[in-house]
Amino acid sequence: MSGSSRRQAHFQWSARRWVLSVLGGVVALLVVAGGIFAYQVAQARSALVSAESRAQTLQTRLTANDQNGAQSALDQLQLATKKAKSSTNGVLWSVASHVPVFGDDVSTVRTVARVLDDVSTTGIQPLVDATGKVDANAFTPRNGRVDLAGIVAVRPALADASKSLTAGKRDLAAIDTHALVGQLRGPVEKLRAKIDSAQRTASAGEKAARLLPAMLGQGSKRSYILAFQNNAEIRSTGGLPGAYAILEADNGRLSITDQGTAAKLGYFEPPVVKLKSDERNLYSNLMASFFADTTFTPDFPRAAGIMRAMVKERTDVEADGIISVDPVALSYLLRGTGPLTLEDGTKLTSENAVRVLLNDVYKKYADSPEKQDAYFADAARRVFSAVTSGKGDPTTVLRSMSDAVRENRILVASADRKEQALLESTRIAGALPEDSGSTPHVGLYLNDSTETKLEYYLRRKTTVASTGCTRQGVQQLELTTVLTSTAPPDAASLPESILGPGTGEKRGSMRMNLRYYAPYGGHVEELTVNGAPVTVNLGDHKGREVAILPVLLAPGQKTTVEASITSGASQRKAAVFSTTPGIEPTPNNVAVPSACVE
Repeated sequence: MSGSSRRQAHFQWSARRWVLSVLGGVVALLVVAGGIFAYQVAQARSALVSAESRAQTLQTRLTANDQNGAQSALDQLQLATKKAKSSTNGVLWSVASHVPVFGDDVSTVRTVARVLDDVSTTGIQPLVDATGKVDANAFTPRNGRVDLAGIVAVRPALADASKSLTAGKRDLAAIDTHALVGQLRGPVEKLRAKIDSAQRTASAGEKAARLLPAMLGQGSKRSYILAFQNNAEIRSTGGLPGAYAILEADNGRLSITDQGTAAKLGYFEPPVVKLKSDERNLYSNLMASFFADTTFTPDFPRAAGIMRAMVKERTDVEADGIISVDPVALSYLLRGTGPLTLEDGTKLTSENAVRVLLNDVYKKYADSPEKQDAYFADAARRVFSAVTSGKGDPTTVLRSMSDAVRENRILVASADRKEQALLESTRIAGALPEDSGSTPHVGLYLNDSTETKLEYYLRRKTTVASTGCTRQGVQQLELTTVLTSTAPPDAASLPESILGPGTGEKRGSMRMNLRYYAPYGGHVEELTVNGAPVTVNLGDHKGREVAILPVLLAPGQKTTVEASITSGASQRKAAVFSTTPGIEPTPNNVAVPSACVE
């Protein structure tokens, strides 16, 4: 071998050795990096598991109004979320988030860790700080008065929490859960639901803190019509408002100054306000002619405006707004206040309030509508007095109010346009949704049509499912409603105060009109009753198609109504189902998982 050949061979061997050495170093580096990455993954997982546990402890401490315990739990939560965030930072995680197949999972873990850390520091910390200054007593009346200063004090904390949770909600919503591995998809969707719920609560609290001081008479006295809806004679928003009271709010001090009934207000001819053609076609002029029929419409702000006009015309009271409650809401409040004794000696409890107020009273005073009204007014006045005096546990009272609001049993409308605009962005307004963009709203609302109190015996359950989605983003929504009458077989022998003025062989049967509201731009395609298709009578309301179905329900009868409804185009998000609150706990404004893959 020549010298030149030997030098070339030596060079090639040296080059191979160098390449192998480099490759070995790279392999070693990858092994080390993999080990570090695996360690960081384990650290992140451990920290996130710890964060979940700490968050549950924190929720318990906050609910118990334990400020010291809450701060201790939050300190531990923040340590866990900080560790999770730091464990998912760095070059390795950044590179791994772009790797095919599992890059989305890595990116999601990083987002979750960051969101939880941000929420624990900028969202929850202000709320825990506020619990040391303001407790549940600030939001429930004591000695007839609400602490307006306490509400003002907690508003900044609620604003910070709302801002932080809104940002977290947005970041989590951007995650495509369909691209995640199964082990990760469920926990992320669960976390997203919890953050959504917390964001709604914080946002509603912040809006309440903005509204309440002025609405409760800070600066100038306010007066409200406190309407009592009777679910035994069902109406779209809950029940017939047969009785009302005038509530005054003066710098946080609350008092009932007068009471009245729909019967005493009488009939308005011509109607007290001019109805729009869609309202008149669906609900007739009765909606604006008789106080008890104002809640035919499921749009509470409209019903409230008509109530206010009627009271002003007949009593000269120009109310600043309307507050509506039903006996089920009162029964919830009794969980916190404890039992109350009525004027006739009846002990009213959270367990018996619905039966006593929606059934027993019509048997006890069957021949005296005036005594029925007085009985109901006495009960409402005593529950109001118990709540405003601070009787019982304020935390339970607040929780009970929240339960009632979630079921659309407490509704509020303001005559002030700015206040009403803010209210209508919340659930408590009871406004009928119109065009909500990509979110389809579907509704089922019931109205008694025979002046009975038989809906005390009505039991119903509705299930809603999104079963299909077109390329245009039109969802197919299927609603199944089971209506059951628990009226006794001899219901025809019940007193007329329950049966109403009707006669004939169907006496004792419920007669109702069901109205199915399609989403904005959508359609009610088909209705079936017990499997048989029926003629669909259509109308419209505020741009939404409405199908009207009369139903006769005999004692003991069970009827199944199925509705096929389509959404409008490009309505790909989860549908929201709203319905009339009945005498049983009734989930409302329920999210229905979308069949559209976004």
